[in-house]
Amino acid sequence: MNMDRRQTNRDITLGSYDEAEHWFVRLLEPDCPAEQREAFERWRAADPEHAAAYREIQLLWKQSEDAIKDPAVMAAAKRALQPEPQVRARKRWFVPALAAGFAALLLAVALPRWLGAPADPAGTAYATVAGQEQTVTLADGSSILLDTDTKVVVRYSERTRRVDLLRGQAQFSVQGNHAWPFVVHAGAGTVTAVGTQFQVRLDDEVTDVALLKGKLAIAAQAPNGGTQDASLVGGQGLSYDANGQITPIHAVDMQQAHGWTSGQLFVHNWRLADLIAEMNRYSNTKLQLGDASLANIRVSGVFRTSDQQTLLLLLQQGWSIRAQRINGTQIQLLR
Repeated sequence: MNMDRRQTNRDITLGSYDEAEHWFVRLLEPDCPAEQREAFERWRAADPEHAAAYREIQLLWKQSEDAIKDPAVMAAAKRALQPEPQVRARKRWFVPALAAGFAALLLAVALPRWLGAPADPAGTAYATVAGQEQTVTLADGSSILLDTDTKVVVRYSERTRRVDLLRGQAQFSVQGNHAWPFVVHAGAGTVTAVGTQFQVRLDDEVTDVALLKGKLAIAAQAPNGGTQDASLVGGQGLSYDANGQITPIHAVDMQQAHGWTSGQLFVHNWRLADLIAEMNRYSNTKLQLGDASLANIRVSGVFRTSDQQTLLLLLQQGWSIRAQRINGTQIQLLR
């Protein structure tokens, strides 16, 4: 049962399972250096998915250790690895022993593969600063459009195409290859595509996913190791939080989704506080509300993400809001 559940999860989070397997084998070595163990702890703490994958590898190992203590299991394993031509009479213990021995056989066959398999590459980082956008073309012809103040790490291997979104927002245009899945790791979950175009945004506690065309599979990991799954078709979106909870699927505002890729914000009845927070992502000069009563003013319009001054003029003319510069990087809004 655990084996089946692990395989199901592996289809979605293959990169994490592969990394967990490699770490487990390294830590089994008696002369594993302290810096390797420290690196492992950093890896495990970096993502709840890492910890969950490692727990499942530990569980599999524990089941195997228990199995190989049974002489009947070891005999079944030996016969499986070195079959004899004669047909033997079945004994009553053979079927359960073979089932239990499968975990032991897995170690006999799979551990050498884990030890000899090449590790995933360290990855290539791409990042933008406030007010900057960048398009990265990848080796397979896929591309990533990085929004302002965004960072990704790309790790391509023979098994998977992996991208870690560490902050910000990005649009992914993926070349299809069913045998080579494209997996974005963001927050507490993964987004798996074949050939499609989608956007992922990482905020403090919430990850937003918007699918422009194609299909996506999403898996969100809870701290206790549980997983919630969802799938999207073009024009749909969802969010998931740090606890692995996925929201109901909703229709994507396509105008807004396409807007930021051309430097525009399409604002429909936004709170002023939300508009200010979004505009601040694109500038080193930050706007702040000096009067709490301004927060819930409703604003609609189309704004250039690079044009903070026009926004200030519109606020002063339309809502009698006064802009007061505090210093070189802060502007306060008052009535």
